[in-house]
Amino acid sequence: IAANRPIDTTEWNRNDGFSPGAMVVTRVPGVDLDKTGAPRLTDLSASLKSDAPVMLIDADTLEQKLVWVELDNNTVSAPEKQSLNIRVAKNLEWGHRYIVVLRNMKDAQGKAIEAGPAFQIYRDNHESKLDFVNARRPHMESLFATLKKAGVARESLYLAWDFTVASRKNTTGRMLAIRDQGFAALTNGTPTFTATATDLTVAQDDRIARRVEGTITVPSFVVTPNTGTDITPVAAAVAPYLQGGPLALANIKTAFDAIGDKPLPLPRFKYASATPGVNDVPVQNGTMTVPYVCNIPRSALNVDGTVKPARISLYGHGLFGKRTEANASNVRSMANEHNFVFCAVNWYGFSQDEILPSVFAFFDLSNAQVPFDTTQQGVLNMLMLGRAMKSAQGFATHPAFQMGTVPTSVLDTGELFYDGNSQGGILGGMFMSVAQDVQRGVLGVPGMNYSLLLERSADWPQFAAMVYGSYPDSLDQQFIFSLWQTLWDRAEANGYAQAMTDNPLPGTPPHKVLMHVGYGDHQVSMWAAEVEARTIGAKLYCPALAPGRHPDANPYFQLSCMDNAAGHDGSAIVIWDSGPGRTTAPPQDNNPPTTGEDPHEHPRATVAARVQKSEFLKTGGKVGDGWGNAPCRT
Repeated sequence: IAANRPIDTTEWNRNDGFSPGAMVVTRVPGVDLDKTGAPRLTDLSASLKSDAPVMLIDADTLEQKLVWVELDNNTVSAPEKQSLNIRVAKNLEWGHRYIVVLRNMKDAQGKAIEAGPAFQIYRDNHESKLDFVNARRPHMESLFATLKKAGVARESLYLAWDFTVASRKNTTGRMLAIRDQGFAALTNGTPTFTATATDLTVAQDDRIARRVEGTITVPSFVVTPNTGTDITPVAAAVAPYLQGGPLALANIKTAFDAIGDKPLPLPRFKYASATPGVNDVPVQNGTMTVPYVCNIPRSALNVDGTVKPARISLYGHGLFGKRTEANASNVRSMANEHNFVFCAVNWYGFSQDEILPSVFAFFDLSNAQVPFDTTQQGVLNMLMLGRAMKSAQGFATHPAFQMGTVPTSVLDTGELFYDGNSQGGILGGMFMSVAQDVQRGVLGVPGMNYSLLLERSADWPQFAAMVYGSYPDSLDQQFIFSLWQTLWDRAEANGYAQAMTDNPLPGTPPHKVLMHVGYGDHQVSMWAAEVEARTIGAKLYCPALAPGRHPDANPYFQLSCMDNAAGHDGSAIVIWDSGPGRTTAPPQDNNPPTTGEDPHEHPRATVAARVQKSEFLKTGGKVGDGWGNAPCRT
């Protein structure tokens, strides 16, 4: 409980299963993973061995899934609270049932650890006088029978149980519903917009000729209840962070606790019914006005004053950032070097303007759905911006987007692309999975599955202090990550990745994505990027790294190499390495990197990386050789 309040489980009750990237959490007192021989991140292939002591088995196909096992490394001083976490290295399938198997667990002396008495009741057919225990016995017998078919002996088991992954419809249905309702509500299929142009001198900007700012009006599916509760003290405590300072956690918590259990004016989906499972489709609640910014590069104008229409691309900003990240040096360079017009809106729900609702969600899990509901609206807003860019009735008709001696549209509306970095790479995976107007996108320094990402990110500690302040028990914290993920799947790539590329969602075209990963990234774990690449079926640029650079005994397991010479006409993952002496291999446990430089911004700042992106973001584009058939270096 947070501030002595129980968690409101309404949103979890809307789910019909667990996450396809489920973080499986249990506890095995005294276990030594090395003595046990548990599959580790260093060699994922070990999880597919027939005698693996930890397995995840599809209950219908009996297929062993690719997993690794780790102990919570943040509880070494409190071993009685240390969880054993099972991570999937390639996402599970929607709607499938899986059996978790732990067997032949051993301690540091190599001695077998005895199963707990509750599980022994079922495994060894002990009698019980408890009706609810006996009521579960037929299900457990069925589970043991399935495991026998899979070659797992009943007597070897330390623990076993099953769970079902949420269905595709349950996970993605809200986002698809607001997408389809939202576009159906538009006049002529295009959002209304305003636009104001500002021409820039070369002295002001040697890469951008004109900046266009304005608004688009989009259907809204969120509502902020008028509860009358004053949350301005929390806003005041958060304000210094928005001005570039640290999070004043003590001040925030004091303001938060003063509110107590009063109802909060926080935005969330408007549902036709408040009862979970009755009608879980969001309904429109009017419209919202969304600011945007676009940059027209100097390369869109020829020396004779005629227009050279530029490719059009959306840009996705980073963690709690703003649309003005499109004005960053690397984005302006990409625009002018390769003749792109980049446009951006805030990721509503996950931008600097929405950090306040997120604070309430960090402090109290009863508010967990707030950033997830609003982020889905944010993805819709980005889709709407894309429609305004691409539509024949959109931006191209406005004088702000027309230049030259004979005013002509600078927008090549033949194809719309996507490029995003960091959070823009993470949410970009979800965006690409539901986009109808975009079929090619670049995911810069991406990853997925926040239950994997959070503790491995150097950005997490300041936000963790809020969560841990409300939920101080370290074992609870690991369960919280798993609980969060079942809701977060609605609003990040992890819930959608199976449909991101060649197996699209209903009413959605297939997509091709290029993942640019920073080796040893401090903020978005490269391990999470590898999981995403396996799930979407991306090919690996090879050689990915110099020999011996990757810490795994079996690097990039189940990722096959692309054809560098011919160029790859499909989705790909490219590792950009800043080199020994600058970046180091990240920890393999659930801690962030702390040594060497953070390469998080290096790929986008690299000329060769931008060339590779440009060759991909074109009609008929391909992923080309980024560094002369050698590992890609920033």
